[in-house]
Amino acid sequence: MIGRVRAAGFALCLGLVACGSESGVLTGIDGDAPPGPIRGRIGELDFEARLVQPDWDRLVGTVTLTNRTAMPVDLRFPDTCVVLFRLYSLAEPQLVVDAHSKRCRPIPVEVTLEPGESRTFETSVLVFFILGNTMPEGRYQAILYLRPEGTGEVEISVGLPRFVRPLEGQE
Repeated sequence: MIGRVRAAGFALCLGLVACGSESGVLTGIDGDAPPGPIRGRIGELDFEARLVQPDWDRLVGTVTLTNRTAMPVDLRFPDTCVVLFRLYSLAEPQLVVDAHSKRCRPIPVEVTLEPGESRTFETSVLVFFILGNTMPEGRYQAILYLRPEGTGEVEISVGLPRFVRPLEGQE
Protein backbone atom coordinates (compact mmCIF):
# COMPACT_ATOMS: atom_id res chain seq x y z
CA MET A 1 0.00 0.00 0.00
CA ILE A 2 2.75 2.48 0.93
CA GLY A 3 4.56 1.75 -2.35
CA ARG A 4 1.40 2.50 -4.34
CA VAL A 5 0.86 5.74 -2.45
CA ARG A 6 4.44 6.83 -3.04
CA ALA A 7 4.18 5.88 -6.71
CA ALA A 8 0.99 7.93 -7.06
CA GLY A 9 2.62 10.90 -5.31
CA PHE A 10 5.69 10.63 -7.55
CA ALA A 11 3.49 10.53 -10.65
CA LEU A 12 1.68 13.63 -9.39
CA CYS A 13 4.99 15.44 -8.99
CA LEU A 14 5.96 14.57 -12.55
CA GLY A 15 2.56 15.76 -13.74
CA LEU A 16 2.88 19.02 -11.82
CA VAL A 17 6.09 19.82 -13.61
CA ALA A 18 4.57 18.98 -17.00
CA CYS A 19 1.15 20.60 -16.59
CA GLY A 20 1.87 24.29 -16.98
CA SER A 21 2.48 26.40 -20.02
CA GLU A 22 5.96 27.63 -20.84
CA SER A 23 5.48 30.50 -18.41
CA GLY A 24 4.44 28.07 -15.67
CA VAL A 25 1.04 29.76 -15.30
CA LEU A 26 -2.22 27.99 -16.04
CA THR A 27 -4.36 30.71 -17.59
CA GLY A 28 -7.73 31.75 -16.26
CA ILE A 29 -10.46 34.23 -17.13
CA ASP A 30 -10.01 37.62 -18.74
CA GLY A 31 -11.17 40.91 -17.28
CA ASP A 32 -14.51 40.99 -19.12
CA ALA A 33 -15.55 37.38 -18.58
CA PRO A 34 -18.17 36.59 -15.95
CA PRO A 35 -16.75 35.10 -12.75
CA GLY A 36 -16.54 31.35 -12.76
CA PRO A 37 -14.33 28.49 -11.71
CA ILE A 38 -11.14 27.58 -13.56
CA ARG A 39 -10.93 23.83 -14.10
CA GLY A 40 -8.03 21.67 -15.17
CA ARG A 41 -5.63 18.93 -14.23
CA ILE A 42 -2.50 18.97 -12.13
CA GLY A 43 -0.81 15.67 -12.76
CA GLU A 44 -3.27 12.96 -11.71
CA LEU A 45 -5.55 15.36 -9.84
CA ASP A 46 -8.42 17.45 -11.17
CA PHE A 47 -8.60 20.97 -9.81
CA GLU A 48 -11.16 23.73 -9.61
CA ALA A 49 -9.92 27.20 -8.69
CA ARG A 50 -12.18 30.10 -7.87
CA LEU A 51 -11.69 33.81 -7.14
CA VAL A 52 -14.24 35.86 -5.22
CA GLN A 53 -14.01 39.56 -4.40
CA PRO A 54 -16.56 40.00 -1.59
CA ASP A 55 -15.37 43.55 -0.78
CA TRP A 56 -13.49 46.23 -2.70
CA ASP A 57 -10.22 45.43 -0.93
CA ARG A 58 -10.52 41.70 -0.25
CA LEU A 59 -9.93 38.65 -2.40
CA VAL A 60 -10.73 35.05 -1.52
CA GLY A 61 -9.29 32.20 -3.53
CA THR A 62 -10.06 28.50 -3.31
CA VAL A 63 -8.51 25.47 -4.96
CA THR A 64 -10.29 22.11 -4.78
CA LEU A 65 -8.19 19.06 -5.62
CA THR A 66 -9.97 15.82 -6.58
CA ASN A 67 -8.39 12.40 -6.92
CA ARG A 68 -10.15 10.59 -9.77
CA THR A 69 -7.65 7.70 -9.80
CA ALA A 70 -8.01 4.29 -8.18
CA MET A 71 -4.98 4.91 -5.94
CA PRO A 72 -4.43 7.24 -2.95
CA VAL A 73 -2.29 10.31 -3.68
CA ASP A 74 0.00 11.84 -1.03
CA LEU A 75 0.95 15.52 -1.05
CA ARG A 76 3.17 17.41 1.35
CA PHE A 77 3.38 21.20 1.61
CA PRO A 78 6.24 23.04 3.38
CA ASP A 79 4.03 25.10 5.70
CA THR A 80 0.46 25.77 6.77
CA CYS A 81 -0.25 27.92 3.70
CA VAL A 82 -1.24 25.32 1.11
CA VAL A 83 -2.59 27.86 -1.39
CA LEU A 84 -1.40 31.48 -1.66
CA PHE A 85 -2.02 34.66 -3.70
CA ARG A 86 0.17 36.67 -5.99
CA LEU A 87 -1.05 39.90 -7.53
CA TYR A 88 0.53 41.57 -10.56
CA SER A 89 -0.14 45.13 -11.64
CA LEU A 90 -1.41 45.36 -15.22
CA ALA A 91 -0.46 49.04 -15.53
CA GLU A 92 3.20 48.26 -14.88
CA PRO A 93 3.67 44.51 -15.31
CA GLN A 94 5.37 43.59 -12.08
CA LEU A 95 4.77 41.53 -8.99
CA VAL A 96 2.95 43.71 -6.50
CA VAL A 97 2.02 41.27 -3.74
CA ASP A 98 3.21 37.83 -2.78
CA ALA A 99 0.86 36.90 0.03
CA HIS A 100 3.18 34.38 1.67
CA SER A 101 2.97 35.97 5.06
CA LYS A 102 3.75 35.63 8.73
CA ARG A 103 0.49 33.73 9.13
CA CYS A 104 2.14 30.77 7.39
CA ARG A 105 3.55 28.63 10.17
CA PRO A 106 6.59 26.48 9.30
CA ILE A 107 4.73 23.25 10.03
CA PRO A 108 4.54 20.87 7.04
CA VAL A 109 1.04 19.89 5.94
CA GLU A 110 0.54 16.34 4.68
CA VAL A 111 -2.55 15.51 2.65
CA THR A 112 -3.71 12.11 1.42
CA LEU A 113 -6.50 12.08 -1.13
CA GLU A 114 -8.18 8.70 -1.32
CA PRO A 115 -9.77 7.60 -4.61
CA GLY A 116 -12.74 9.87 -5.38
CA GLU A 117 -11.90 12.25 -2.50
CA SER A 118 -11.77 16.03 -2.83
CA ARG A 119 -10.16 18.60 -0.56
CA THR A 120 -10.60 22.38 -0.73
CA PHE A 121 -7.94 24.86 0.34
CA GLU A 122 -8.68 28.56 0.82
CA THR A 123 -6.69 31.74 1.12
CA SER A 124 -7.65 35.38 1.37
CA VAL A 125 -5.86 38.67 1.18
CA LEU A 126 -6.77 42.16 2.31
CA VAL A 127 -5.15 44.20 -0.42
CA PHE A 128 -5.35 47.49 1.46
CA PHE A 129 -3.62 45.95 4.48
CA ILE A 130 -0.76 44.66 2.35
CA LEU A 131 -0.29 47.68 0.08
CA GLY A 132 -1.35 50.40 2.50
CA ASN A 133 -2.33 53.78 1.14
CA THR A 134 -0.10 53.44 -1.91
CA MET A 135 -2.29 50.91 -3.73
CA PRO A 136 -3.18 52.35 -7.13
CA GLU A 137 -6.68 51.72 -8.42
CA GLY A 138 -7.03 49.46 -11.45
CA ARG A 139 -6.85 45.86 -12.55
CA TYR A 140 -4.49 43.27 -11.17
CA GLN A 141 -3.77 39.76 -12.37
CA ALA A 142 -4.63 37.35 -9.54
CA ILE A 143 -2.64 34.12 -9.30
CA LEU A 144 -3.27 31.29 -6.85
CA TYR A 145 -0.26 29.11 -6.27
CA LEU A 146 0.56 25.84 -4.54
CA ARG A 147 3.98 24.56 -3.49
CA PRO A 148 3.85 20.79 -3.11
CA GLU A 149 7.19 19.34 -2.07
CA GLY A 150 9.12 17.42 -4.71
CA THR A 151 8.12 19.67 -7.60
CA GLY A 152 8.05 23.30 -8.64
CA GLU A 153 5.27 25.74 -7.89
CA VAL A 154 1.93 25.41 -9.61
CA GLU A 155 0.36 28.75 -10.54
CA ILE A 156 -3.26 29.20 -11.64
CA SER A 157 -4.36 32.55 -13.05
CA VAL A 158 -7.86 33.06 -11.66
CA GLY A 159 -8.85 36.50 -12.91
CA LEU A 160 -8.33 40.20 -13.23
CA PRO A 161 -10.02 41.85 -10.24
CA ARG A 162 -10.47 45.61 -10.31
CA PHE A 163 -9.64 47.63 -7.21
CA VAL A 164 -11.40 50.97 -6.84
CA ARG A 165 -11.31 52.86 -3.58
CA PRO A 166 -14.76 53.63 -2.19
CA LEU A 167 -15.75 57.23 -1.75
CA GLU A 168 -15.33 58.60 1.77
CA GLY A 169 -18.12 57.20 3.98
CA GLN A 170 -19.19 54.47 1.54
CA GLU A 171 -16.92 51.72 2.86
